Amino acid sequence: MAVVLAVAAVLLSAIVVAAALTAGAAAVVAICSPLLLLTMIALAAWLLRERIGTWAARTLVRVAGPAIVRSLPPRDVLGTLLDSVFGESVGHEEISSALLGGGGFDVRGHDIAVSRSTTVHMSLQRIDHDTCLTAMTWSYEFAGVRDSHRLVIFTTTSEDIFRLLPSRRRFPLFESWLVPSDDQLDEYVPGFRNRLAAGISYRDEDGFVHTAAPSTEQGEAVPLRDYEQFVRLPERLDRKELRIVSLDLYDLADPDHVVEAVERLTLRASTVGRFDQGFVTWSAPYPCYVDRVSYDVRDLSLAHEKIEYQLVVHTNGMLSLPLTLDWAHVPDEITVAVNAWMLPGHGVTLLWRLAHGTEPIDGVEQF
Repeated sequence: MAVVLAVAAVLLSAIVVAAALTAGAAAVVAICSPLLLLTMIALAAWLLRERIGTWAARTLVRVAGPAIVRSLPPRDVLGTLLDSVFGESVGHEEISSALLGGGGFDVRGHDIAVSRSTTVHMSLQRIDHDTCLTAMTWSYEFAGVRDSHRLVIFTTTSEDIFRLLPSRRRFPLFESWLVPSDDQLDEYVPGFRNRLAAGISYRDEDGFVHTAAPSTEQGEAVPLRDYEQFVRLPERLDRKELRIVSLDLYDLADPDHVVEAVERLTLRASTVGRFDQGFVTWSAPYPCYVDRVSYDVRDLSLAHEKIEYQLVVHTNGMLSLPLTLDWAHVPDEITVAVNAWMLPGHGVTLLWRLAHGTEPIDGVEQF
């Protein structure tokens, strides 16, 4: 650019001299004014080239950026951002899955889910000295889950499979359970299907919102040969350690309605476990803004018992908990006002023990 400006200056000088010799001062002005103006513009552009380049880049990003971002899969966009912030690393996959609430491979975002309002309520009831019943109702309010009407329920004995489910699933709406052994896996799934109830609020094609109250739905057991349609797993993992149940939410809607989007999903389920396992846990399957998690414990103790409780909460924010870090007796209900975002891996755990001592803990109950 500097060479060009120098050549232009030399040419301008030659033209000025020639014009002065042949046509006089008036011609000099007429001929040189445009050339001088162009030279000044080129010189100013050269001197301000960095600022002009920055302005042009920002303008291009502002005008075309949103359209470009919308045309790319969410995972690609977030991956590029994470690379620029944290540096290129193989550890971004878990962060991407946690923030997106799914795979994020679909350009239209059909494989992700985010709940903007979430509530969880558990009722614990003692059956006898050794066993207790946990009845749970939990609901998600979505920002419109479009073109996806399938709820997929995964149950596995493999911790490796369990950790991969949030990022490798193919459908946005899912639940997952981790059970301790293969024997319990074969017993757990049929019993759970018999006790599962699902309900939805949905918006039809005319924009009206309808509610279908929770009703018992067993869903369909997915055969092993079709697992790839529901989850992408590495070949090294044993798929026999996994069970999949699929539930079509359209079956809950009025047959005369065309479902445009699922606005809210409510689930009810119950499990029977050992009292001495000592805890029950709920964790977020995808990004959830959790309003509250509550526990009704008035029927957990027998007549001669006094039970103490403790809460363990994993989330990004600091919460004001109803219980201190010490064990405490609560006679009826415990409510945790979370009012914060929870990502996969975050959750709330209630622990209990008899007041005169800690009972042995074994097994896992995972919602």
